[in-house]
Order: sequence, then C-alpha cells, then structure tokens
Amino acid sequence: MREALRGVFDWRLREGKLADVDEGVVDLSPVEVVDWGDVELTYADTVKTVEESTAAVRAALEAGYVPLVVGGDHEISYPAIKALHDFHTGRIGLIQIDAHNDLMHSSRRQGMFSGSSGMRRSLELERLQGANLVQLGLRGYATVEQYSIGQEYGVRRIGATRFAEMGARAAAEQALAWAREGTEAVYLTIDMDAINSGEAPGTGWPEPGGLTGQQVIDVVRIVAPFVAAMDIAELNPLYDSRARATTLLAARLMLDFITTRVRRGVEVAANG
Repeated sequence: MREALRGVFDWRLREGKLADVDEGVVDLSPVEVVDWGDVELTYADTVKTVEESTAAVRAALEAGYVPLVVGGDHEISYPAIKALHDFHTGRIGLIQIDAHNDLMHSSRRQGMFSGSSGMRRSLELERLQGANLVQLGLRGYATVEQYSIGQEYGVRRIGATRFAEMGARAAAEQALAWAREGTEAVYLTIDMDAINSGEAPGTGWPEPGGLTGQQVIDVVRIVAPFVAAMDIAELNPLYDSRARATTLLAARLMLDFITTRVRRGVEVAANG
C-alpha cells in the first residue's frame, strides 16, 4: 500500500497539486504526509505488542499528526483506538466498516487480542460507550455470542442490506450522528472485507455480498472531516489480484481521507 500511495503522489502530484475528477484541483502543499515506518513488535508477547502499537500511535498524536494506520489482521485497531482514547479526556466514538462484528471475548486459538476481538476490547475502554460504536456493512452469519454482545452494549448497526436501502450518504450521516453523540473524538476503522470480494479479493476473511468500493469511498469522503484517527485493516497482498485491486483501493481510501480534509479546511498530517 505504501508503494501504491507513493505512486499516486509520484505520477499525479505536480507542484503540490492534483486534480480530483469529482471535486476539482486540491492543493496538498500545506500538508505534511509522513511515513512513520513499521511498529517494532515483540511477536512472542501479545500483550507487549498491544502496548508497543498503542505507544506508536500515541506518539503520532502527541506530535500533532492524524494517525493513519495500515495493517493485515484487524487486531491493529484496538491499540490505535486505545491510543486515541487515552489521548483525549472525553468520550470517543467509533465507526467500524466491516463484514464482521469482531466482538468475540476470547478463544483458545486467538486469545483475547485478535482480529475477532478488537471491538470487544475497545468497548471495555472507560470512555467508549456502546451507543457510540457504529458498525456499517455487517452481513452473513455470526456467533450468537458476538451478536448478543452487540445488543447488550447497545451497539448501533447498519448491516449491508440496510446500507443498500439507505444509500451511502444517509448511512454515513447516520453513523456520524451516532458516533459523535456526546463524544470528543471519532475513530474510523475500515476492514477491507466489508467490500465485495470480487472488487477486493486481497483479504483473509471474504464474505459473500458486501458494499461496493465506491460506497466505501463515498462514506470516507463524508466522515473524514470529523475523524481524528483512521485505520485500514485486513489488507492481505498474498490474496490480492495480479492487478493489486485491493491494495489500490485501500490506497485510494487513504488518499480520499487526506484530500477531503484538505478541501474542507481541516488540518491534517498523516501516516502513523
């Protein structure tokens, strides 16, 4: 994804500007986009990797950046959400674009920190309430545990079927209203398996059906000005098409996040 995003800047950015076909010329010259590199992780110790990831995102926030986190397993989200939570004193909101609930408590195979438990761990944070967690694009089947936990915490859900009925704009605006209700900052996490696997095959947990790439682009463009940190998860190049369709879409989502904030006059500097 680094290569794909760098390619857009190299090929299309001229004198700090590029043209958005829908919105016109965007001047990115005032924006600093920094690659902070990979987080150095202690792979033998899961708890320590969470602490190391949280510290890396917290450092970006304290330096005045808007963290944009990219990874494979959706386990990357909880440490970044925790960093935003700990950085602020008020409540935070969370918008999750995903095919799956990720509300598992624990399992023998994955433990308590995994791509299946990131939202559950996040709900255990002191200042994230269930009513401020909005899940967009859920579909298919889930365990009774994960479905019930969402109901118990009062998590708001707009599944893929309801999303299609509402349209991207209405769904995004509703998600923002719920996530911002009484909160100080909002986090956005995008699991690439939310997108139909025909468009985005490069993910580890494909589900039939799903949102289109354009719908997710539209959501990002609507919510970006109100989001304090973002991640893109479950990007797996080993499963991607030869044309790197999933990688290019992920890079597009990140670029849309940056350019939308610039167009709206929101201060942004990127990449944690």
